[in-house]
Amino acid sequence: MRGENTDKMERAALECYAPPTGSGGEPRKLSGETVNLQFNPAELTLVKGAAWARHHVRSAAAAATPEFTGSEPRVLTLRVLLDGEGKDGSVDERVSRLLKWCAPTEDSIHADLPSPPWVRFRWGKSSSVSFMSCLRKVEAVYSLFSPQGSPERAVCALTLEEIGLARKRQNPTSGSPDSRHVHTVVAGDTLPSVVHRRLRKSPTEWREIAERNGIDDPLRLRAGRSLVLPAGGGDREPA
Repeated sequence: MRGENTDKMERAALECYAPPTGSGGEPRKLSGETVNLQFNPAELTLVKGAAWARHHVRSAAAAATPEFTGSEPRVLTLRVLLDGEGKDGSVDERVSRLLKWCAPTEDSIHADLPSPPWVRFRWGKSSSVSFMSCLRKVEAVYSLFSPQGSPERAVCALTLEEIGLARKRQNPTSGSPDSRHVHTVVAGDTLPSVVHRRLRKSPTEWREIAERNGIDDPLRLRAGRSLVLPAGGGDREPA
């Protein structure tokens, strides 16, 4: 005979976190901001890739050996059905909450490190699809309305891209001027934000990193690029 909890259905949810703005470097879960899904997704699409660069070699008889340039972030896409009045509010209120997650939080703006909230998809013990991410896209299709014109049903297509925080390194070489580590740029990164989050320094101290990596514009970094940083602080991905 099966136990009582065996048949209990796990409900999927989207959790919202405040992006780190201080020296702690860890996001903080926001109470009351979780969107509990009324209906579990029918399917999830998870994509991850590796970035390789090919350099043309005139003397190569065949293709030149590619150079691995970094691991690309996981990208999760799913469709969320919102119907009627839920415990998280009306359809319009829940869609508005998802849209708000694409805009910078007030705390991050005041800290001069503007960033939207971070999002984690949770569903039971599925670890491969549960990671800290930025909400890259929300597309809502309304299909049912009240006589007064209020939306009563919507299907939201969501795209979540992995934040990809580096874990703290153990036993770094102490006092060595050549000690360094590498940061892989993710969407939304700027040199000031990397210096603040990874090195625990003032965001204004970005020029040394710019010179080390040959960067002209500190506010425009290509996602996937590797930045060489001096030894120092490093953040770690929360559990």
